[in-house]
Amino acid sequence: MVQAAAIETLGKLIDPELKQIFIKGLNSKSYAVVGKSLVAMYYIDKDLAIKESKALPDEVREILTTPLTKIFIESNDETELPFIAKSVVSGMYLSGTGATKILYEKAFSRISKSNNMQAIQNLVEDMVVKGNQYKKFSFDKVAINLMRTIIKAQEKSTNSNKERNVAIVKEAMMGLL
Repeated sequence: MVQAAAIETLGKLIDPELKQIFIKGLNSKSYAVVGKSLVAMYYIDKDLAIKESKALPDEVREILTTPLTKIFIESNDETELPFIAKSVVSGMYLSGTGATKILYEKAFSRISKSNNMQAIQNLVEDMVVKGNQYKKFSFDKVAINLMRTIIKAQEKSTNSNKERNVAIVKEAMMGLL
């Protein structure tokens, strides 16, 4: 954890001379160090950070969702929206920090407006799971309101898949009603 915090601090310097430290951090056994190294690397070598992020095995990507979401949202990587969508609800409502919640709210907004059917499918499927899981806390109602937000964003859009996206959301909504 100390090494991860040190890399995070060094990353704020945005100094290309520190690149080798971040590259070394990518090979760490600590996922915290790998995540902080990727984010730090992103600010000095975006292409390498994105390449390394995409090359991670799926089981590692699942552990590093927040740093990867930060990289993919900031780089406007539309191809990673389906991956990001799987963790948006948890990031918005179950994370501990304000910065993380803001990141995932931005991701939610981007996915809501997107033409990416798989991302919308992944997002609403997670909403149904979390809505039913936390029904005793009325989270199902929160999820329904989020789905209505997606429908409104799609209806305002000029997306070629907007009718199908709205249908995906409405179908998922039935899982909460």
